[in-house]
Amino acid sequence: MFGVATLVIGAVTFAVGALPASGVTTPDAPVVARGWSGVPAASVADAVQQAAARAAGAPAGETLILVAKTARGSFVDLPPEGESPGDFFLFEELLYNVQGERVGADSVRGDLSLTTITFEATFSIYGKGKIRIAGSLFNRDDSPFPVTGGTDAYQDVGGQLTVFELAQGDIALVFHLVR
Repeated sequence: MFGVATLVIGAVTFAVGALPASGVTTPDAPVVARGWSGVPAASVADAVQQAAARAAGAPAGETLILVAKTARGSFVDLPPEGESPGDFFLFEELLYNVQGERVGADSVRGDLSLTTITFEATFSIYGKGKIRIAGSLFNRDDSPFPVTGGTDAYQDVGGQLTVFELAQGDIALVFHLVR
């Protein structure tokens, strides 16, 4: 699967170089190009409580909590002009633990469909490995995303990722990881 992900990332890199992009995300960029669309949460603690409730009944596992801050992003507007099926956006974030220490980075792609947005992302956790997710949002509250695998310490991991929009504008990523 890692080889396939590498090919997809390579194809995306080539496509982004070949297609006109609107540039770095700005406040007037399409709403979907601003990053994750997640469940509203007042704080990281609120996000963890909500994620635990959503994971009730799931197999026992490890919880990983990260706070994401967007570093850069770009929206690729294919014809017709404006948000439409086929458009996509890319963004990268810096990842922090709940103590505020930088612990990694991610790379995310979102593809617009007719009524959904499909996300693929890789989260690099420094010194531990990578976690991969893929899934579609059918509405704003449609988190969690399936964890589809990982490398190193996260090899053979599954589970789910719930994305939360925090009140101050950051994103809380709550992973429920199972093996």
